[in-house]
Amino acid sequence: MRSEFERTNIIGVRVDNLSKVEVNNWIKNTLDDSPEHKFVTTINPEIALKAHRDKKYQEVLNSADLNLCDGFGIKFISRFKGGKISARYTGVDLVEYVLKLAKEKNFSVLVVVSRKSLSAPQEIERGIAERLNFKAQAKYWDNEDFFQSEEAKKAEIVFVNFGAPHQENFIFENRRKFPKAKILAGVGGTFDFLAGKMKRAPRWTRNAGLEWFWRMLQEPKRMRRIANAVVIFPWVALINRKNK
Repeated sequence: MRSEFERTNIIGVRVDNLSKVEVNNWIKNTLDDSPEHKFVTTINPEIALKAHRDKKYQEVLNSADLNLCDGFGIKFISRFKGGKISARYTGVDLVEYVLKLAKEKNFSVLVVVSRKSLSAPQEIERGIAERLNFKAQAKYWDNEDFFQSEEAKKAEIVFVNFGAPHQENFIFENRRKFPKAKILAGVGGTFDFLAGKMKRAPRWTRNAGLEWFWRMLQEPKRMRRIANAVVIFPWVALINRKNK
């Protein structure tokens, strides 16, 4: 299915160039047609920079079935690569749309939660229930015994919130251990928004490419990560813009 997509190479990472409608159709068809273990990533500048520095992680990302553009910086840099990306599709967009379909079609959803997560499993479950009137399961990952749980055995949609690169590496190494999973996606701190622990940037801020500034105001400790995304990434991307 990847071969059907137009794609852009951003410092070694494949980013698929689809409109939001095309992404939604791909997700819907994937769930309707029952293929298994489709791996979805949401590529932002920080993730692309990590992959540029870690070739093994780069290979993991490039093996995914769908690499979405999650980040104004990715979309902006693509115009210098001769393959301008038409639309952003963020982790929040992905989670909200997939959960909407899950509710309509009664799919089993599991959120695999890091012990370092800002939101506890119960808070994630409550946030999903309050916003979407849908019951999902959330469970801490501790060890291999996790895969023997009923939640893991029954999950048809799996979200992993470990943050990069851990969530993508986890999916790459373990997706076959979720026997019924149709889609598995790394979504970082997306569920912190649904759980009410973080406020999403206003739409005008997102459209202007200033979401990083909003995050910095909420989490000053992210300054180093924000600098990587806002300063280091565009510099590295521009000096490597001729690389395929």
